[in-house]
Amino acid sequence: MKRIAILLAMVAVILSGSLAGQEPPKDPFANVLFPPELVMQHRRAIDLQRDQRDAITEAIQELQSHVVSLQWELLDQTQALVEVLAGPRADEGTVLDKIDAVLAAEARIKRSQMTLLVRIKNILTPQQQDRLSELRGAGSEDLLESAGGRR
Repeated sequence: MKRIAILLAMVAVILSGSLAGQEPPKDPFANVLFPPELVMQHRRAIDLQRDQRDAITEAIQELQSHVVSLQWELLDQTQALVEVLAGPRADEGTVLDKIDAVLAAEARIKRSQMTLLVRIKNILTPQQQDRLSELRGAGSEDLLESAGGRR
């Protein structure tokens, strides 16, 4: 069990790019998209209408139900990769196939999160977007993380 935990940690390090000692890049979408938490926090300041709130709530619920199944898939793909890596030797082709499956699952999660953020942006009026940008101030958030699920 300890061996699997170590392998999972190694995979996480590889996937995060931490081996190069690089800081994660700043979120390039932070200035143009709005996480649901930001919209809800400032709903009165932007005069969020009931129909807008309901549409955002529906989009969030849709994302949450969809992402749960994607997260299960990601866990399965990650476990399959760990199993291939668990032996004393690992077939490079098989490992690469498994990492492609892990990355594809992660991409589907991120795509779902981006869908939510775009829907929220499109629900808001240009004036509400401008006001949220002002209210957000200097603090930029990691949008994909705050949209729900893993990054």
